[in-house]
Amino acid sequence: MSRKGMLNMIMKNMDSQKATKILAKTLYKELKKNGFSNKAIIDFSGELIEYLAQDVRNEQASKKTLEQDRSLIG
Repeated sequence: MSRKGMLNMIMKNMDSQKATKILAKTLYKELKKNGFSNKAIIDFSGELIEYLAQDVRNEQASKKTLEQDRSLIG
């Protein structure tokens, strides 16, 4: 089975907290194995958090717009 197939199997058959820990550890090991420095991994993590933050902001803006539209409709 391919690595991707194994990862999919793990993620589907495990509670999300444990799966998240395994995914993080696996990604960290892969980054280190491929020569990423600690600083590069921290920078990557910061970018990942920024994508998440932007997604949350977009969701909040969408909800606010939906609520405003609903208030106009009555």
